[in-house]
Amino acid sequence: MANSEQHAADWLNFLLAQDLPFAEALSTQVGVGKVGQLCACGCHGFAFDVPANVDFLPLQSGPGIFYEMVLSSNFSEEIDLLLFTDERGCLSWVDVTYGACNIEPMPEGIVPELVTGIWPGTRKDLPTVEVEVKHSTKSWWKFGYRR
Repeated sequence: MANSEQHAADWLNFLLAQDLPFAEALSTQVGVGKVGQLCACGCHGFAFDVPANVDFLPLQSGPGIFYEMVLSSNFSEEIDLLLFTDERGCLSWVDVTYGACNIEPMPEGIVPELVTGIWPGTRKDLPTVEVEVKHSTKSWWKFGYRR
């Protein structure tokens, strides 16, 4: 099902209807903001813009992933929502995908059912991992290589 401003509004209304710990801040931001660019990959993702000249409660301090919610659906796969914030802590993007890895476009007639998981997530939650990159001169990875 193609993405649309109506789908974005429906997903925002769905979020506002949930008992979320940040409901007041989200409600304020949705009340003064507007839906921006719509993702065209087949998901229902969309940008969200909160004007700079309004008072608001930030969702978090700074940019990054803010919250993840997983919902069962009337189809075989789940619906995943990822909420992102900008440098002001305002809602800036909502990813709404079908399946854990956006496995295919959002199906026509999909309905969110039960919330099966909720995870707050910020860039501060992510551990720093030191990775040493070693370049290899072996070409075993080339297409058509046989041992």
